[in-house]
Amino acid sequence: MAIDLVLRRDWNARPPHGDYTQLDSTKGVKVHYTGGRVDPGIVSDHDGCAALVRSIQADHMDGNGWIDIAYTYVACPHRKVFEGRGPHRLPAANGAGLNTGHYAVLGLVGNAGLVQPTDEILHAILDAVEHLRDKGGAGKEIKGHRDGYDTDCPGEPLYAWVRRGAPRPGTA
Repeated sequence: MAIDLVLRRDWNARPPHGDYTQLDSTKGVKVHYTGGRVDPGIVSDHDGCAALVRSIQADHMDGNGWIDIAYTYVACPHRKVFEGRGPHRLPAANGAGLNTGHYAVLGLVGNAGLVQPTDEILHAILDAVEHLRDKGGAGKEIKGHRDGYDTDCPGEPLYAWVRRGAPRPGTA
């Protein structure tokens, strides 16, 4: 299945506050989670996913002073992938000095509420990874945020999946 991409204009993304840093290729992708509570209602409400992505972008831009949402892509429970910074653009999510090594893909799960990634979220993360390999020069690595930075991210359930080799649901 090809990636089901939700373009920035379709989720009403704000324009970036500056120019992105060009990124030619990476070793792969690091998987992230929100670190906060994710309303389980988003599983049956795709508009809730878009609202959550907008709130994350606002927090990153207004709260952290970053030029845009920190992630390359955001995977939701409807097997849709929200365009964040996109391929060939330096993410800001992996930690100082670590962003050039990997793209950053956020799965819309947290440490409360929706904690366990659904199969559709896992498929969407992998759709984003394959797209970044095809269009963004991403290498083979799939790691968790905590593999390079002292954090709980991407949470135990998502990290356990990464450590199992990030298999497609239904194949392992």
